[in-house]
Amino acid sequence: MSTETTTADRVRTPTQGLDFGRVLRDYAIVWIVLVLFVVLSLTADSFFSFTNIMNIIDQNTPLMLIAIGTTLVIISGGFDLSAGQVMSVAGVVSAEVVFQTANPVLGVLAGIAVGLPLGMVNGLLVAGLKINSFLATLATGLVFGGLALAITDGLSRDLSSNTTFQWLGSNRVGSVPNPVIISVIVFAVLWFVLARTKFGHYLFAIGSNQEAARLSGLPILRVKVAAYALAGICAALAGVITTTRTGVGTIVPGADKYTLDAIAAVVVGGTSILGGRGAMWRTALGVLLLALVRNAMNLMSIEPFWQQILTGLIISVAIVATAAAGRRSRASPRSSGMARPPRCTSGGSG
Repeated sequence: MSTETTTADRVRTPTQGLDFGRVLRDYAIVWIVLVLFVVLSLTADSFFSFTNIMNIIDQNTPLMLIAIGTTLVIISGGFDLSAGQVMSVAGVVSAEVVFQTANPVLGVLAGIAVGLPLGMVNGLLVAGLKINSFLATLATGLVFGGLALAITDGLSRDLSSNTTFQWLGSNRVGSVPNPVIISVIVFAVLWFVLARTKFGHYLFAIGSNQEAARLSGLPILRVKVAAYALAGICAALAGVITTTRTGVGTIVPGADKYTLDAIAAVVVGGTSILGGRGAMWRTALGVLLLALVRNAMNLMSIEPFWQQILTGLIISVAIVATAAAGRRSRASPRSSGMARPPRCTSGGSG
């Protein structure tokens, strides 16, 4: 059973019936995406085609990967403002290794691997030294951004002639782009980890009430460091895919925008910004919603500055709505989506 299902949900009597208002509220992201998808299909001739849908998903694969990792961090009750800069570091490390060794496989592996220690640094600062996650990852984001510049010395590495290196980000399996396949695999693995493993239960419990989780003996330090480490790996994979797609190793343009868009997608999808409540499928739909909104605005030839304003308004409304829902969830034990700390006496508080 999903960690989003509460005890109250399981013992509901038949006389209580189905609360349609609650269904509409809890699954609003589903209805919104479906309505937008239908409207775009009816109004844009070229929208409802396999090629166009694959292109939309492919273009948003880096955002999807970062958002998947960000979901783990936000559910744990934290923030990660360094994801875009981790993405940059991974991309330039990958390109630099290929440039120096002419080994594209080693370059890809090195780029992905660099996300692990960078994510662990964030986790240790937040969970170990108990620094506010917003401030800690804001600071490490600056450090990581400077590290990416130092690695490249402000220059770019042109690897566009290395077709083997570009295979990961540019090739397809049949009609499906490689990045889409990778994002689906990562999504499936981390969905399982979050919804079906002890680690996932611990993550919800810590995000819902860290003090109660500590008193229950949950390994808070290990769990939170693991969440940030997984987020770092996801961001690094996004950076490697971006670099292998373009064939140029350089600082990712708009790296901070990736970070903020990922947080927006997670929150718009319905994951509580307060922690302890959310799901991977919600994040996937949040990314898809932002992608469809931008695609719709492009089809309507809306000016870029208006696109930014409208996107910001949508995100603001979503944040207010989820914060209000989170307060209702904490006030009522029958509210859906709230994870309960598992009964566990093993492990220390660290």
